[in-house]
Amino acid sequence: MVKRVNKKLVTFQFPFSIDDIGKELPAGDYTIESEEESIVGLSFLAYRHIETILVERPPKGKPGATHYWSVDPDALAKAIEADSDRFLESKRAAASARQASGKETESE
Repeated sequence: MVKRVNKKLVTFQFPFSIDDIGKELPAGDYTIESEEESIVGLSFLAYRHIETILVERPPKGKPGATHYWSVDPDALAKAIEADSDRFLESKRAAASARQASGKETESE
């Protein structure tokens, strides 16, 4: 049986929570590790998902512990999507505010 781990870096722009963790985590960079194992007995190579780990490291240059949480991949995907939606909404609101203040300046 062959195991593999896929890693990716995700940046949360806002604090977030996932039920599996039970507390709010701060905005920042997190590593997501997805472990898979090969399925034996097939005529082709295929893998099945084993576990998804969310890794929180202390900010660079600051002391602290690294934390590892086993999380539901669907719950993690929802947290990432919610953060992305919130980030885009904040950008739209900022752009609208800039546009509104620009119109007020032009009319004065």
